[in-house]
Parts: sequence; structure tokens; C-alpha cells
Amino acid sequence: MKKFKLCLLLSAAFIVLCSAAWVKITLVKPALVPLPVEIQTLAIIDRTLQDKTKGAQIEKVLTVEAFKQDEMAVREVIAGITDRCGEYGKFAFITTNEKFVSNYTKTTFPSLLSWDEVETLCKKHGADALLSIELFDSDFLLTPGISGGINTPVKVRANGIAVINLGIRIYFPASRTVIDEFKINHRIDMATYTGNAYGAVSTLLDKTDAINRTSYESGRMYGERISPSYYTVTREFFNKPKKNQNLRAGVRKSEVADWHGAIESWTKALDDKKKKVRRRAAFNIAVGYEVLGDLEMAKTWASKAYTEYGEKEAKYYYDKLVYRIKEEAVLIRQGE
Repeated sequence: MKKFKLCLLLSAAFIVLCSAAWVKITLVKPALVPLPVEIQTLAIIDRTLQDKTKGAQIEKVLTVEAFKQDEMAVREVIAGITDRCGEYGKFAFITTNEKFVSNYTKTTFPSLLSWDEVETLCKKHGADALLSIELFDSDFLLTPGISGGINTPVKVRANGIAVINLGIRIYFPASRTVIDEFKINHRIDMATYTGNAYGAVSTLLDKTDAINRTSYESGRMYGERISPSYYTVTREFFNKPKKNQNLRAGVRKSEVADWHGAIESWTKALDDKKKKVRRRAAFNIAVGYEVLGDLEMAKTWASKAYTEYGEKEAKYYYDKLVYRIKEEAVLIRQGE
């Protein structure tokens, strides 16, 4: 948590607007599926190879599937996973060259790997767990259309849709359990208008590029599922009335990241005769404590700003802080 609070302070930045100021804070979102703390390194394998049967070859022709297109797309999935998880740096990944023929279909996972095989693979690559891409299918659909009439120019429309069906399992040999089994269906829609059919189709993303891009995004989606991730929030606070020197002094101190000094000035502003100044100062104090990482004090002052000083915006802010406190509790349970 010390690392997180330091990141919180270093990432705070703001711009003063005409009637308000705002501060950006980088936070950490818990993983949706926390992996056991014993897992530090994961080996990645590809189980999406299929027999080169006549039926499979016919499908490739009918869908105009590029040579080794799915193999390239799976590599993009892996890149998406490792890039997303790498942003937080909780896990190390070993991208292996292990590829397996599988009996999966477009909608169902294959049978489980044997635990002896899982243990052998983890030992071979020095990994604590095995991340197996077990289901993968890509499609690219292209539909034309025409718009325009007698008095308007005719335009040809081309709609392209890249669709990825992805399934991933994580095997944990220490407990001989599959700790995650998850499917992702992700699509990217594209459209373009030109004066002729050739132009409409040619200006769309190349089919292979579109599928690779969708695959990479799918991998990032899965990475966010198993790893904590950073995200940024914006908190607005009051910059007016400037006639109150303490309120304005607090804003100036916040401009140079002196949040302790800002809170001290805003606390003095609570003595102002005008209710407007007092309620805004109380709200600003709450924001100051959040930037400093003291969520309980931030929540206390947000509550005071709403209940004692009558600042309506403080109620929404209070709810956000309650949610953040819950997130922090989850992060602690996840060992962050």
C-alpha cells in the first residue's frame, strides 16, 4: 500500500478553471479474478491448433481465411495479455512455443490437460501456473450497401465486422485446480462511404489487421481480469469565491502539490461568515485528504460538507469515496 500511496501523490496533477479546479489521481483497480499469491510466473501455451481435416479446409476457403491468420491472431492475444498485466507488473509471463492440437469447437472448451502434463510444462519453463489459450475463432464479415437517390450522389457503404471468440484456462499445479476458465466474445465494427464499391472496401481496415487488432484488445480484456490495473479519476474542487483569501490560498498551495498546506488554509476558511465559503472549504478538505491517500478522513469531510455545511455535490463525492474504500479493501485481500 505504501507503493500505491506514493504513486497516488506523484500522479496528482491539476488545471485551475474559471470557477473550479480539478485534480487527476491515478488509482488501482482490483483484479476481477485474483490469482493465488503463490503465482508469480505464468507460462503461456497455445492449444488452438486443429486437425487439418477436409471440413476445416473448406471453412478456411469459404471465409477467405488468410494463411496462418489465426496463428498470428493468437500471438496478438498473448501480446494483449502480457502488455495489460505488464502495466501493473504483478506477474512475469513466459511465452512458450508450445502448441497443441485440440478438440475444441467454436463454442466449447476442449477436455482438460492432464495434471502430469501441466506439471511437466510448468517445470520445463520455470512457471508457477499455466495460462492456456484453449478456444479461438475469428470471423470477418463484410456487408455492402447503397445510399443516395435522384437528387443526391450515390454512395456505396461497406461495413466490416471483426469478431473474436476466445477461451482461456489457468491451471495451478500446486493445488491441481483450474483457477479460471473464461470466454470472451469481442467485436470491432467499421464502416466507410465512397462513390464506388472498390473504394468502400479498400478504405476499410485490412481484414488481417482488423482481426489482429480485435485479438489484441481481447487479450487486454483478459489481462485486466487477472491483474490489478491503473486507472485515472478526476476530482473537481472549488476555486471561488476568490474574495476569501484562505480558500484561494489553499488552491494556490494545491497548484504546487502542497496538499497539507492546502488543507490547513481551507480549514481556516471554515470560519468565514458566508455559508457558501464554508461548504466549499469543507468539500475541498475532503478532496485534499483523498489526494493524500487518507480515504477515511476524506469520507468524513465529504460527509460533513453534505450534512453540516449543505454542499449537495458532496453526497455524490461521498458515494465515490465509499466505493474507493471497498476497492482498497479488496486490494489488501489480494495482497496489494
